[in-house]
Amino acid sequence: MKYIKSLAVAAMALTATMSSCDMGDFGNINANPNKPSEAYTDMLYTYSAQWVRGFTMNSSSYDPWMQLRTGYLSESKNNQYGGLTSTSTFGTASYYYYYIKNLNTIIELNSNEETKNALSVTAFGDNANQIAVAKTLRAFYFMTLTDILGPIPYSEAFKGESEGLWSPKYDSQEDIYAALDADLVEAYSQFNTNGKLSAAEILYNGDINKWKKFNASLRMMMAIKMADVDPVNGKARFAKAYADGGMTEVADGFHYKFDANNADYSAWMYYVGNMNNSSRGENFVPNAFIVEALKEHNDPRMFSYFTLDGYKGKVDGDPADVNSYKGVPFGFESNPEVVAAAEGCASVNATYCDAGATYGLITTARTLLVEAEAAVLGWINADPKALYEAGIRASFGFQATYHTDVTKIGGETAVEDYLASEKIALSADKETALKQIVTQRFLAGFMTDAIESWSDWRRYNIPYMPLTTWQIQQRNEDYPYRLTYDPTEKETNEEAVNAAIQQWLGGTDGLWSRVWWDVADNN
Repeated sequence: MKYIKSLAVAAMALTATMSSCDMGDFGNINANPNKPSEAYTDMLYTYSAQWVRGFTMNSSSYDPWMQLRTGYLSESKNNQYGGLTSTSTFGTASYYYYYIKNLNTIIELNSNEETKNALSVTAFGDNANQIAVAKTLRAFYFMTLTDILGPIPYSEAFKGESEGLWSPKYDSQEDIYAALDADLVEAYSQFNTNGKLSAAEILYNGDINKWKKFNASLRMMMAIKMADVDPVNGKARFAKAYADGGMTEVADGFHYKFDANNADYSAWMYYVGNMNNSSRGENFVPNAFIVEALKEHNDPRMFSYFTLDGYKGKVDGDPADVNSYKGVPFGFESNPEVVAAAEGCASVNATYCDAGATYGLITTARTLLVEAEAAVLGWINADPKALYEAGIRASFGFQATYHTDVTKIGGETAVEDYLASEKIALSADKETALKQIVTQRFLAGFMTDAIESWSDWRRYNIPYMPLTTWQIQQRNEDYPYRLTYDPTEKETNEEAVNAAIQQWLGGTDGLWSRVWWDVADNN
């Protein structure tokens, strides 16, 4: 009985307490804790910017697909990727749902009069620079996605909640390129060099002048790809971007530095450089295409890209002699063939596998060499030889800054000797000069953004990469010209996907269908 009375007293006390409280103390039970009412633009930006690393690594899970498909990496243990089709699809969902959507939100919050002066917005920096940076980074994502797939949702993307467009149409790459160029031109005019951005801006550390150079360089990247399909508009867009001024110094490059204190330095680097992983360590090794091309040009970048200290022990040979290095051909039928071919091969330089490594997405070297191509084409009034040599120097400078200085192995005059050699000197013949320029972009592109090298291959067939007998037997027509749409896209937006395939991809969502600007005969 005493126990029951005690319970009654406790209940009365609890009731009294609850009655005296403001029910608001419990908060808004209808609020979604996973959807905050106030978005901090610095956090939105950092998350979006971090994922450029996906294109840095050109990686899908443990498959550095574009490094393999462009002749930079091969395998040492198995033929998992030798048939070319192991990575055939490319999913865009995360880019639309998160990275690009975040950038759109940044633009919206900095443009809306009701939100632009909120501390959650201004803490990242001034409104104009936030908008300009978000537009520029967004254009980089869209350019890369359309170069991989061709038609993608653009004009009707992100209009589900606002306009009920839950099944957006796919736009042609031609229209996307035009829209991106216009957007970038507008962004360029919005940059405020007197303003700044906080430390949350992790790509250029808030340096607005470098962002402007990247913006102009990105426009040139797109314009040069139009040389075979729409040279009139390509020339006009290129000339304007060139006049605005692209990258000139190594530090101007669009780079991503992995966090030394975070495992974000990628799963696939674990496979490239982890010597302690006996089962999978150094699964990816130098491809014979890049190694032989470096030998052909007596190129001292061999000493920066690779090492003779291989996963099976030190390889015999002079580390200062390019002929001591061996790569592994791509496309064997069986695992034992791969293992046999890898005997005595070189290894990827350990600097590429360090947790704090810096990788280039669009380097100054590439930008200058793209300008050299434009000069040869007569698109700009500039000396192609000067731009060509500046691009090569920038490539060597990138290696010296972020990986290994070739002069420490090849000698103090290695770079100058290379530039002075007969094979490297730029030809007066237009077609020969263009091939030399694109070859230099390939030689400079190891472990930088191989998607741009892939674009060069699609336009120029450089490097020339013949298929093996086994690859042909696997019904591979060639190295892929594009990747295919993720099955989920076809399931959720079937009508729009099929319309794009019929209208712009020749009726086939295939690896050997062509994107809009890819019209060159590179078979």
